[in-house]
Amino acid sequence: MTVRKLTFVLLFVAAHIGIYAQTPGEVTTGGGTYRSFTPKDQWELGVHVGLPFVAGDLDSKLGFGGGLTVRKSIDHIFSLRANGMFGQAKNEGGGTNDSRTSKTTWIGGGGQMVVALNNIRFDKPMRKILLQGFAGVGVSSLKVEYENILISGDLNPSNGDFTQVVPYVDFGGSLGFRVTPKFNIALEYSVASVFGREADRLDAEANVGNNQTTYRDNLHYPSLHLNFNLGGKTKDGTAKVEPLYWINPLAGVSEAITALEARPIYDPTDTDGDGIIDAIDDEDNSPAGAKVNTRGVTLDSDGDKVADYMDKEPFSPPGYSVNTDGVAQGLPKYTTEKQVNDIVDAKLANFKLPTQPGLSNWFLPMIYFTDNNYTVRYSEYEKIYQVASVLKQNPDLKIVVVGHTDSRGSEKYNNVLSYNRAKSAIEFLVSQHGIARERLILNWTGEGSPLIPVTGSNMSNRRVEFMVAKDQTEMPRPEGKEAGKGTFKGNKDAGY
Repeated sequence: MTVRKLTFVLLFVAAHIGIYAQTPGEVTTGGGTYRSFTPKDQWELGVHVGLPFVAGDLDSKLGFGGGLTVRKSIDHIFSLRANGMFGQAKNEGGGTNDSRTSKTTWIGGGGQMVVALNNIRFDKPMRKILLQGFAGVGVSSLKVEYENILISGDLNPSNGDFTQVVPYVDFGGSLGFRVTPKFNIALEYSVASVFGREADRLDAEANVGNNQTTYRDNLHYPSLHLNFNLGGKTKDGTAKVEPLYWINPLAGVSEAITALEARPIYDPTDTDGDGIIDAIDDEDNSPAGAKVNTRGVTLDSDGDKVADYMDKEPFSPPGYSVNTDGVAQGLPKYTTEKQVNDIVDAKLANFKLPTQPGLSNWFLPMIYFTDNNYTVRYSEYEKIYQVASVLKQNPDLKIVVVGHTDSRGSEKYNNVLSYNRAKSAIEFLVSQHGIARERLILNWTGEGSPLIPVTGSNMSNRRVEFMVAKDQTEMPRPEGKEAGKGTFKGNKDAGY
């Protein structure tokens, strides 16, 4: 029970320290804002291999072992490490006729507090060699196989094995060598001691029947560790540094002091009185009253080598020589306002607006009809309005209204249908927009002028076009039955 309580307390304290060890960059306290110089650092992932052996009642033989570690710094001195290990070791009797042997298999894991013993020195920004000590607790699954060993309660030595899950404490030290910012190696030596009845049985021998006992066997583990630093950037994009136990605790403070010492001492002296202190004034003897730029240099706005304060024309046109007063020489004579007006009047006098024959190139919209119909659809009202607007704005203008159909129906039927579509569009312009009938010339083509050269139904061919009239005359209604109302049946050659 005591071991369990001790383990719980150690883990609780380690977790509490880990949570509160690294403070934010700035903390507001009663005395103001405190700046922390502890940066966010990387994790360390390690792989280790070694030669474990059990120091007990029998002679030790080196075995083999290995495992993984994960480590995170608390600050520049203390860090927490989780360690997992697998190892095997053998023990033998010491005499010539001593046939006692045992083999111990160790599978364990636990937590350790690691202390960087030499990172309290501040002479270098980064440790190259790191001396460390550590201690921790854990749990191990322990299996011991033995031969010719006397077990309590037996009269004769026996062979067998036993397996136990036992708590343990371990401690040790290491010597680390920083190879690169991402990689380091360490030579480490640790000793693990278990609790409980098996404390003296790591080698199976408990000296049963003897007056002496070692009381406790220990697992020794000299090992080589290969450690890798993991971690990229923080949430704000700042790169994480190496684990803090490699870094001088005063590195951030030293950098801040160095930067502060490198700042120039402020000197407000302004020798020429131009408003620019001498420390950043490129011309500390500017004439009194002269305008200067932000570097304290006398202004020469037009670059004519005559400073503005004595330039009578500070914005002379480029490309011309100037006199001693900065005035441009040899400028051409400029056109006067009267000369400009005379030129414009002469141009306007010869300008003529286009006459009506030029209107033949105007674009006027077309309107479209549904199958076998000559009623103007609502969707076409806006287009007819545009045609009416052109007619109203040009009182002398006449428009040819040409009806068309698609290729369905007989020729006679389509002629009458195209006539009816043109007639319907004209009546709409007269009745709805007040256009005089004599300004509209009715023409029809039937199916003879398709926009889309296809057979069958096509809305692009069921249309009425509006064109500026030239010398066209109105066409009479073609011969044939009424078309465009109801339905039609039959075939094209029979005339529907």
